[in-house]
Amino acid sequence: MSKPNSAKNDPKYDETFSGSIIELSTWKVGVSRSILGKKPEKRTFTITTDTRIEGKLRLHAKVTIGFVVSDDGDVARLIVVRQKPPDKPAEKK
Repeated sequence: MSKPNSAKNDPKYDETFSGSIIELSTWKVGVSRSILGKKPEKRTFTITTDTRIEGKLRLHAKVTIGFVVSDDGDVARLIVVRQKPPDKPAEKK
């Protein structure tokens, strides 16, 4: 009995980048990450019709992006939302 090969459905990408969404539009997503002892790093990725998105993209959501580098810049192939953004605290009356 053989196992189904789910890797056939996975988009192919060369590199990954994880951080929080700081910019979001229909065709682009900006992600920023901070690593202790280093300057914060920001990257912008193009979203295409081939990009697979797992979860709901929202500002400040934590994501991991699998991407390829092309002549047009970094193209997202897979975006996985890792954590929903924190809810705003309820106002006390």
